[in-house]
Amino acid sequence: MKATISLEGLLALIHGLSLSASNKRWLGEKLIEEARKETQSAPISASRFYGVWKDEDFPGVSADEMVKEIKESRKFKKESITW
Repeated sequence: MKATISLEGLLALIHGLSLSASNKRWLGEKLIEEARKETQSAPISASRFYGVWKDEDFPGVSADEMVKEIKESRKFKKESITW
């Protein structure tokens, strides 16, 4: 059986269970732990960003001008890098 429940409904259900403070804390910690696992196990691939910028986002700017602007905006702590 499949069921759909809103987060507010889920919270209302949890409040209706009359959990103790320590049980609420345990439940919260388990949810946070699970969320951390999900975000850590999903590596971000550079290909995910392919096509993020469109030509219309930068009207009148050539690729060479973009490269120049990116290079000029970089800040290095120890020594400057020349291209």
